Amino acid sequence: MNPAIYGFLEAASPYLVLWSALFTAVTAVRLWRRVRRGAGRLPDSAVYTELAGLPLTLLQPVCFVWAVVTLDALSALLFLWWGPGFVITAVVYIRAKRHGRTIDWHPLRYVISYLCKGYYLAYMAVFLWKGMPGMVFAFSVWIINDQFEKAVLSLDADRLRRTFDDHWLFRIAYPAGLLIPWIAPFTPNRPFALAYGTILLALWVAGIRSVARRGLLRTRPADPSLLRNMVYFPRLRR
Repeated sequence: MNPAIYGFLEAASPYLVLWSALFTAVTAVRLWRRVRRGAGRLPDSAVYTELAGLPLTLLQPVCFVWAVVTLDALSALLFLWWGPGFVITAVVYIRAKRHGRTIDWHPLRYVISYLCKGYYLAYMAVFLWKGMPGMVFAFSVWIINDQFEKAVLSLDADRLRRTFDDHWLFRIAYPAGLLIPWIAPFTPNRPFALAYGTILLALWVAGIRSVARRGLLRTRPADPSLLRNMVYFPRLRR
């Protein structure tokens, strides 16, 4: 596996973390405004969600192309799903929206779901094997930052709720990854990572407790268009 690709990713990890931290701050401001107005649950914002993960998302097709050009078959396979796979899915989805068509995700819902799960585990295994705590932390920050937003704004436990449904216990690794700076002294930009990871973990736990107190821990979002809830989609009626 081409070491230059993974060196590039690890060097980029502090910037990915800083980008996530920016959106944690944005979520905190949006929460303050919601509380100040006395508003209830806010609808999910695709703009905020996609922007928060945009740099990490764009790195996947870049690394895939890099792997293909350097004849690194294993790395090309690693970046295949979240690289060209994501791009193809996004193009198909956007084209369907533009033409007013609804995609029936039902037949592929479990395939897509478990590809995402499996590829996450593959990423973590490779990053740990290659000694890349920065990327393990960056992925965990990206996921938990998203979960913090969903908990405090949409009042949705999201991935924790889905864990009760499908028992995919590997999701425990998502918040646990925030502890990486505490056990890996060579984590890039470690002082900031220590502080931010700890704060984000506390914010997420507080958000989940708030959702639980409202009795919404197992409640699924009403919006059927959220692709993250694909496994719940019914068969499309023609």
